[in-house]
Amino acid sequence: MAQGRNKQGQIDLFPGEDPVLDPAPVGADATVHDILREKGGRKGAAVYAMATLPEPGRRAPVDLLAGPRGPRIIMAAAETAEALAATGAQEGAAGYVYSGWCLLGLPFRKPKGQAEHAWRIDTHYAAIVVEGGSKAMDDGSLRQVGVPFGAYARLIQVAIGSDCLERGSRDIELGTTAYAVLRRLGLPDGGKVADSVLEQMERLARCRVSFRIGSDTKGFVINDRIIEAFEYDTDSSRRPFIRRLRLSQAYYDSLQRHPVVIDRDAVGRIRNSALALDVYLWLCYRLPALDEDTPISWAALRAQFGHGVTALKHFKAPFAESLELARSVYPAAQFEVVPQGIILRPSPPPKKTRLIGTA
Repeated sequence: MAQGRNKQGQIDLFPGEDPVLDPAPVGADATVHDILREKGGRKGAAVYAMATLPEPGRRAPVDLLAGPRGPRIIMAAAETAEALAATGAQEGAAGYVYSGWCLLGLPFRKPKGQAEHAWRIDTHYAAIVVEGGSKAMDDGSLRQVGVPFGAYARLIQVAIGSDCLERGSRDIELGTTAYAVLRRLGLPDGGKVADSVLEQMERLARCRVSFRIGSDTKGFVINDRIIEAFEYDTDSSRRPFIRRLRLSQAYYDSLQRHPVVIDRDAVGRIRNSALALDVYLWLCYRLPALDEDTPISWAALRAQFGHGVTALKHFKAPFAESLELARSVYPAAQFEVVPQGIILRPSPPPKKTRLIGTA
């Protein structure tokens, strides 16, 4: 069956013979993992979602699966379960990220105007300022390098931070060719996507970041470069790439003192969504630390994740979808979307949970 669209406008990501629809309804609290089990796997869940009319304004998982991003949520959840079944592992591939990135992230897309060279975001408890670096050219000019942005910048942070922390060294050898560097990072190694990854690598290497936890009158600030030094080269296609790098001492020390454990396989499955990556990192940071149910208002969520979104009504739907996409690769995450926002519940750190019926 060729890819098409259903009545909700979803793209069919699961071509092949359609299974018989199981029309038995699922509860509003059923997660995508529950639906995968109850409906016989990814195709059964996809068919059920295609036949479901979402309840307006409810934003329960089943409503989100019936929306435009439903197939991607189902696919990410099924891949998580299938990978576990194939390896028999009890946990995902461990990775680490500095806790500051779980509270405040980079721009989702390329900023415009002055924000491309000095970008800031604030919440009630923290602030981040990212300043783009500069590049001395052979002709004597100075070229401005903008701030890092998007999903690939986030994935690079996870990759280099995890590798350095696991080996106990600020230094990391990336590769002697652009292709080797991309493979080392576990990122796409061909075409324009590869060029974008290498560009984000350079933006990260040259930027300066200031994290502030607290207020104008009392707090704590980390103000330094992420990368202290790097060696670069150019491949046969005249693509510049970074061969090796050294994290700054301040950033490395902060990573050692405040690491958040994540699943590197999980971030790879949602690598095309910067918002879902930020939500996933935030859940990894907040949920294991909770002792009781904790409500978070829509206003607070928009302050942290709604970069550039002026109306709250335009924020709720994409955030709820990204929240469920994050849970698709973090099955142990416990939370509930309610009219006032979300309720976070104490949950174990991210690990792959054995799921049944996802063939």
